[in-house]
Formats: sequence, C-alpha cells, structure tokens
Amino acid sequence: MNVDDRPRRRRRRRRSSSRTYRSPQARARARWKNLAVFLAILIVVCGGLFYFLVSVEEPPVAVAAATTPAAASPRPVERTAALPPLRLPADQAPHGSGMEWWYYSGILDAAADRHYAFHMVVFVANGLIKHTVMHAALTDLQTGKRYVSQTRTGGSPAAAIPNGFDFRQEGWQASATESGHALRADFADAAITLTLDNSGPVVAHRAPGSETPGLLDFGSSGISYYYSRPRLPARGDIVIDGKAQPVRGEVWFDQQWGEFDVLSLGWNWFSLHLKDGSDLMLYQLFDKEGRSVVTAGTFSDAKGAVPLKRGEAELMPGKRWTSPKTNITYVVEWSIKLPSGILNVTPFVPDSEFDSTGTTANVYWEGPVKVSGSQEGQGFLELSGYERLGLRPSNGK
Repeated sequence: MNVDDRPRRRRRRRRSSSRTYRSPQARARARWKNLAVFLAILIVVCGGLFYFLVSVEEPPVAVAAATTPAAASPRPVERTAALPPLRLPADQAPHGSGMEWWYYSGILDAAADRHYAFHMVVFVANGLIKHTVMHAALTDLQTGKRYVSQTRTGGSPAAAIPNGFDFRQEGWQASATESGHALRADFADAAITLTLDNSGPVVAHRAPGSETPGLLDFGSSGISYYYSRPRLPARGDIVIDGKAQPVRGEVWFDQQWGEFDVLSLGWNWFSLHLKDGSDLMLYQLFDKEGRSVVTAGTFSDAKGAVPLKRGEAELMPGKRWTSPKTNITYVVEWSIKLPSGILNVTPFVPDSEFDSTGTTANVYWEGPVKVSGSQEGQGFLELSGYERLGLRPSNGK
C-alpha cells in the first residue's frame, strides 16, 4: 500500500462510522468478482451436465477418445473406467449412493408338488431425504392367490456389518454376510422366512462393447454398478393362513447402485433359469414415448458369463394384460429371439401388478414366468414405467 494513501483511508473509515461507504471503483470490483464466481460455478455445473447428458440412444460405453499419434489406433474411453472396479465381498455393503437396491426373486418348491413364487427388495434412496423401502410379494402358484406388503421408513434401519448388510424394520429382515443371506417378510395372512447360501457363480454385468465388468452406462440417466448371483440355494418356510410349509429352491439375487435416474426410463427386465443350467439376464430400456433405447443382457453358465452383443437379442411383444385397479396395460408375454433360438415367456399369473405409490410413488408389474420354445425354464419378469405410456390392449395383444 502507498504511504500517501493512509490519511485518505483513515478519513474514509471515519466517514463510514455511521454508514457503509464503498467507492464506485470498489463496487465495480465487487460486481466483477461476483460475476467471476458465478461464471466459475456455471462452468462446473455445465461441465457436470455435459458429463452425464450423453444421449442414451448412442452406444452407451464410448463418450470420448484419447488423443494419440496418427500412427496409433485411437481407443474409446469409457466413463465407467473412471470409477473403482467391482469389489466383492466388500461391495455387498451399502454404498451411500443416490440409489441402491438388493433384490431377491425365485420359485420355491414344497411337498406334494406345490410351488410358490416370491420377490423381495430393499430400496435405499439418498436425496434431500434419505429413506428405505422394502417390498415383498408371495404368490401361491396352485391357486394364483397373491400376498403383497411394503414398508417405508426415514433414514436407513441397517446395522453396520463387515462386507454385508442387515436391514430390519417392522418385523422384516434382509441381511447378508460373506457366507449367506437371511430374509423374512410378513403379510396379512402369510409370511416367508428363508436362509440362502452365498454360493454359486457371481455375474458382473457389463454393457455391449464395454471392457468394464460390473458397471453399466445409461447415458443421460447415469451410471450403475450391477452384479447378480443367479442361483443362491435357499431353504425355509412359508406360512399361509397359519399353516407352515417347508420350501427350497434357487433364488436370483441382484445388487445395483450408483448415481442414476430410475424415472427417466422404463424397462422390461428378465431373469431366467434355463433347464440346461444356464441363466439369462436381459433388459430393454425405453423412453417416455415407449421407444426402445437399448437391449442388453448377460448369458451365463458353468463356463462363465458373456454379455450379449449388440443386436444379438430381439424382444418381440405378445399378449397384454390391463390392471382393473390402475387401468395400466402391461405386455406380459414375450418372445426373445437369440442366435440359439426363440424363448417364449408367459406369466404364471397375469395379475402380478405391484402398486407401490405409497412407498416409492410408482406402479410396476413383477411376477414369475414360464419359458418354452428352444429351451424350457422359469424365472421372473419386471415391467416398469408403463404408467407413462398409456398402452391399451388391442385384439387381445
């Protein structure tokens, strides 16, 4: 500071004892400083939006290319490559991401050739408010009767355990350690309790053309970690109208988490156990106008898991079912065209809608299915986002 400026500054301080005084030059400097801060924030925000707003209609794994000499072959850089790789069993634990779920589904066998289907899922959403939701449905495949229940609570009712999770609320339980899982859900007139071994293969899903296992790039909808354990051996009891029945079977387990938007897209999702011991996970994403965005999946067997190539699977819709409760129409029968043949997928019970408007503010279809055609099998089908499409049945299809 110049010495000659000191008296002037002291005079300014004396004049400002009764009010704040700022010279025009100081006010101009402040305006430019605020503008610079605003522009810096805007650049950061726009950069983040550009990072995520990559069109999902383009191949979802390549968003940039590294600069290389002309003689070298440029190689696409995947957004997923910037994230830590899938690590099990550590990644079995909650991650604190924007969205995460642990999902179980399966068909269970009881004595006297009786069969039951169930799905159970834990959702944890971290937004302005963190909340935990648990959904469960149990279907008696002899009678078609369906039992449905759901709970919701603020925060996360989970005990911290190494390499696992332990959610408990209102008598429900979904927990896992490195060795196994435990499930319990209560309904109005039924209950299910299962113990599952953490054995069998682990399938780390990846997008077509991607070299990053365990991660999927959904373009503008974000990035998701996703792995499955398709065949967890399960045993336990089902109680219906006060009568307990021992059950056993193989349960499909999914865990998915990341910073992705579940409301911008809808999906048709299949988890199929085929009779030859192989498994197929297949999903088709569609936009709010019902236009297909991407179809992808993973085929796995004793030799390992292989992601389906682009165009290798084609989904052909069949019969539809309209809910008498919500008037939403779902495509509940499908044909899946693969290089090995065509799989025909039909529901055990067409009325498998799950109305979760009270817990997750959406309605979806979730139910057990039979597989016929080039192979036989069974599994589960999930249909989400149909309430935005306004589908109506036409000639029974």
